Amino acid sequence: MKQAAERVGVSESLVYQWCQGRRLPHLRLGKNGRRGKILILEEELDAFLTGLRVEAGVGHDPAAATNAKQVKSRSPRRTS
Repeated sequence: MKQAAERVGVSESLVYQWCQGRRLPHLRLGKNGRRGKILILEEELDAFLTGLRVEAGVGHDPAAATNAKQVKSRSPRRTS
């Protein structure tokens, strides 16, 4: 667990969350009802990371993404 977190550059708790959510394949060694030890194979970690890759879009315009953010609208004020 620790080695996987260091290799990816994230916290151990995030790797644990990935395992708990069954997003990251792993082996759990130990008796039923006990936490045991979690093993993550390098090949499976690499495949998991490849699945997280976000490709750059063709013609991606960062300014358009900024303009697309939702803006809170104010209620119109009533005047007397």
